[in-house]
Amino acid sequence: MEILNVLNDFENEKINLFIAILDNPNREIEIRTLQEVMDMSRYKILSLIDSLNNDIKFLTDYNGVVVDTKIVVPSKCFSRYLLNVIKKYYFDLAPIKVLMLETLEGGDFPSFQKIEIKYSWSKSYFYQQKNKYEELLREVVSKGDFDKEAALRYFFYGIFDFFNYFPYDADTSLDKVIINRNTLDRLANTQRHKAELMLWIVKKRILNGKHISKNSLVLNDDFSNYIKLDWLSVTKDKKEELFLAQFYYYIGVFNMKNLNKESFRKKEQLDFIKINNMVKNKIKVIVQRKYNHHDRNLDRLCHEIVAQVILEKECYVKIDKFRINVRYFAEVYPFLDSVVKQIVGTLSEYWNVPDSRRTYFNIMLAMLYSGVPFTLKDNIKLCIDFSGGPHVNDYILRLFKSYVNINVEVSNKLTADTDLYLSDQYMDYQKIDQVIWIKPPTPLDWAEFGEKVVEIKQRKYYSVHGR
Repeated sequence: MEILNVLNDFENEKINLFIAILDNPNREIEIRTLQEVMDMSRYKILSLIDSLNNDIKFLTDYNGVVVDTKIVVPSKCFSRYLLNVIKKYYFDLAPIKVLMLETLEGGDFPSFQKIEIKYSWSKSYFYQQKNKYEELLREVVSKGDFDKEAALRYFFYGIFDFFNYFPYDADTSLDKVIINRNTLDRLANTQRHKAELMLWIVKKRILNGKHISKNSLVLNDDFSNYIKLDWLSVTKDKKEELFLAQFYYYIGVFNMKNLNKESFRKKEQLDFIKINNMVKNKIKVIVQRKYNHHDRNLDRLCHEIVAQVILEKECYVKIDKFRINVRYFAEVYPFLDSVVKQIVGTLSEYWNVPDSRRTYFNIMLAMLYSGVPFTLKDNIKLCIDFSGGPHVNDYILRLFKSYVNINVEVSNKLTADTDLYLSDQYMDYQKIDQVIWIKPPTPLDWAEFGEKVVEIKQRKYYSVHGR
């Protein structure tokens, strides 16, 4: 689903234009280039820019872009932060939002009479928006869904979350729902907002008599004890608590590392064993024998990956939310990237993987933070040697520790293992790549250094695996 279709067409186009300007690597962009990217006439582009500028001026008191005869130059306020402000503003204007909120309040899709009285919509406009709503819903809630109520909740959640709509409701505070105090204390604001958003949706649906079925549940019943819903009538059936617990594991409120085979129902336990064996065999390719003392960490990692895969099948929010930049990992960790892609490819053959990019992202992060030395093959050795003495070198070294996360081992000693030599002075080391900086380095210096690191990593990878 293209989530921007939730907006009115004109606002949708303005967001896409904003992204096209923002993603341009240069400070300015030619109008002709925007015409090609957006597949629009010059007149349409200028019309969108004019309207977008008015919106930005209204929201920030600043102009968004300056337009010359041939080029567009974004102002300093033109940023991803502003993009999210604009998205929320346009969503607040979208008629689809009205229909979603009315559906949540009433339990079922609202009638024309109700919308006419409350919002003064004409009959033709109502049915136009109703058709659009149903088309969006069909893209997310498919005929194959065993539990359409669960799919509908994920539909609401995905859209509200994307457009940063987090309604405040004191009764849906996590403090009243999650029993473990330690879990609450470690939550970041973003996690809390997301968790409370789903809780708000669940409460609205339950109070309107809309319940999930057990078909969408994969965790065993014991996990329902992690959640307390005081406003839910007392019942032996804990499926709503289990639904929330399951979702909270999926978004990281609860720690995925605590899940294992016994955490799941019988059917999923069989899947767990199969997927775990496959993942472990693939991962062992990159772990050398001398790291056998990491076996326990390896088991935990495999359990975490398998749990994520199983939960994603049920909890996956089927909305194109983020453009995950997997290219970064391919450049910085080419050896590890190859293994992760193999794991995802094999998973896709034998298991329902709703979004291979998201699965790649989750597995990559799990492996990077597992405590197992997966990145040794991707490591390069850097020698820092600036004129001016030890204080200058220490200063540059601190810069690296503060800003650089590209798997580089830093030293001020040149050895036979050094891959890259960084200095402010050229030295005739013919067999070693060099980057020359000024002191302190400029943004262009950092960019050149990053490109050289990627080049060396790729060269080392292809020297082993070929192109």
